[in-house]
Amino acid sequence: MNPLVNSKAMLLIHRALTPIIHSGKKIDRIHMHVSQNSELSSISYIETQFGDLEIIVNPHIHKGFCYLIESPISRGGIGFNWVSKPKKMEV
Repeated sequence: MNPLVNSKAMLLIHRALTPIIHSGKKIDRIHMHVSQNSELSSISYIETQFGDLEIIVNPHIHKGFCYLIESPISRGGIGFNWVSKPKKMEV
């Protein structure tokens, strides 16, 4: 496990990743998108129980948002899931 990722973050990632993997998607096609200000933006991948998960820094995502997406998207199964999103976003 990557020492830069705390156990709470890993739990959130695994909770979001598990249904995607169990729906038949492959870990090498799944990417985690994080904001530029995220603590995770300084690393390129996270070791998960399913294999290495690539991290993509997305300048269009606000801090506090993080999601998993299959790329390229394939038919069937689940290709997207939120890892975290604020309950209320202030504008």
